[in-house]
Amino acid sequence: MPFNPLKLAALLLATAGWLGAGGVTVTATDQKNEAVPELVVWLDPLGAPVPPADPAELAATVEQFNEEFDPYTIAVRLGTKVEFPNRDDVQHHVYSLSSPARFEIPLHGGDETEAVVMDQTGHVPVGCNIHDWMISHIIVVDTPWFGTTDESGRLALTDLPAGPYKLTAWHPRLRKTDEREINLVAGETLAVPVELRLRPDRRIRRAPTAGGSRY
Repeated sequence: MPFNPLKLAALLLATAGWLGAGGVTVTATDQKNEAVPELVVWLDPLGAPVPPADPAELAATVEQFNEEFDPYTIAVRLGTKVEFPNRDDVQHHVYSLSSPARFEIPLHGGDETEAVVMDQTGHVPVGCNIHDWMISHIIVVDTPWFGTTDESGRLALTDLPAGPYKLTAWHPRLRKTDEREINLVAGETLAVPVELRLRPDRRIRRAPTAGGSRY
């Protein structure tokens, strides 16, 4: 078979791309060594450009269901259109007074959906003017590598270019964001234990009814 330099170059490029990918697994615990779910984590590359966003990925949802916001914490990329569908039979009045996204969605009933584009980075707390216990926290970041920890306090991010990153972790009960520098090696997954000191949980809870359901 004759030597084909073009096929060899393509093979080398594909191999380099596969070997150039790394990953990170975050495991978050608090001062009691208990898992920390709903922790927002994101990675900013150090000394490397951030890849452009895919417009198809700039969409997220924070729904109103059972008179709660779901999810409680969420990370979205800069420019994301966040929809606020109402899955309840009652009306909600959604708003935020934050600097990154100041908005108000007046009274809207069941199956109605409104949307807001997050065009500035930062923390966007969202509330309901009718139901004081309802709150959600949107973290807007300018990177494609982000997520929230699950019930076991774990989050895995894969297919990241090898190199140095700043890892940032945020939670409503943290006094300030937790930051550290990490280095991802091609073809390896880095395990990052994150030990946090959380403030007491002051979140307002709805009182259960006598029958066990909640208003």
